[in-house]
Amino acid sequence: MVTGLVIAISFFSVWVWNEIFLRFARRLGALSQGIPNQRRWDSRKKPIIGGIAFFIICLGIAAWRPMDAQVSRALIAGSIIAFLAGLADDAYVSVPYVKLLGQLSAAGAGIIFGGPLLTLPQMPMLSVLFTLFWYVAVMNAINMMDNMDGIAGSIAAALLISTFGLLQSSPHYFLYAGMIGALSAFLLHNFYPSRLYMGDNGSQLLGYLLAYWGTEIWQAPTLNTLSPWTKTLILVTLFAILAGDTFWVSLVRLWSGRSPFHGGTDHLTHRLAQMGMPPRKVAFLLLTGQLLLSGVSLLLTNFEISDWVFILLISAIGVSIGTIHLHYLYQSKQKTDGNPLLVKSDLRT
Repeated sequence: MVTGLVIAISFFSVWVWNEIFLRFARRLGALSQGIPNQRRWDSRKKPIIGGIAFFIICLGIAAWRPMDAQVSRALIAGSIIAFLAGLADDAYVSVPYVKLLGQLSAAGAGIIFGGPLLTLPQMPMLSVLFTLFWYVAVMNAINMMDNMDGIAGSIAAALLISTFGLLQSSPHYFLYAGMIGALSAFLLHNFYPSRLYMGDNGSQLLGYLLAYWGTEIWQAPTLNTLSPWTKTLILVTLFAILAGDTFWVSLVRLWSGRSPFHGGTDHLTHRLAQMGMPPRKVAFLLLTGQLLLSGVSLLLTNFEISDWVFILLISAIGVSIGTIHLHYLYQSKQKTDGNPLLVKSDLRT
């Protein structure tokens, strides 16, 4: 009952806030920059204020404390830094290394204030470094996937649905439930053709929350008997779509002599669209895929499943994403070889 109320209030609140923000966004200049080398599929200027409503919901639930649920200082401190770092990036279009500093600062605040670690037995320093890497990896993966209407928000919402099975005893259970409602309301304006973006203020905040969510899954009582290796496989399985896309995009960019830290229209979403799939169908395909992946991951954690099952599932997803990337590159090469005057679409990156 309380969970449904939290989701409903969060949904309605974000819908109202976004309607208000949309009316003032152009007057305040809160618009995407329209940079030629940006990573977004749609280069038209649109308000980048979606993350502000996420931030308001986080603070609101922390203050409301439904069922006396206490939101930790670690989650609040890191969320504030992640949001402000993303807001600064939206305003000043900072270089990748400045963004990395903001991500490390948010992760460091979470750890310093007592947030859960990806604990490795008898290796405290390595546990801290592993946790820092986890935060940066998830925050970057969400940020990189925020490149087409409806993608990042729908994947995040589908991930957080696993909360109902994995983190029922978490002190942040209602906050995660509220974020599902908030993301659902945001997607009303963000599915193609979108009226607003979440911006880096939203993707950085959302990335931090999902990374913190992952550390709570690692420490969840239901997984206490599992080895660090098995826990790692569970987290990678949950985030397999994000991880697979980040891996292949980075690999292809490095292979072609480009930096993996600069944006471009060469992600899984872009490849599917470049091969003829409409943006709305791309969003629904990845949403469906993440829902299935979250459901399968939840099912597997409830049984004593061999690690090889997780490895095979991760490998299958990675190979599938890689096949789409390589198939598109092969088709582009064939077209270019057949017509030297044809410019590859991924040269826009």
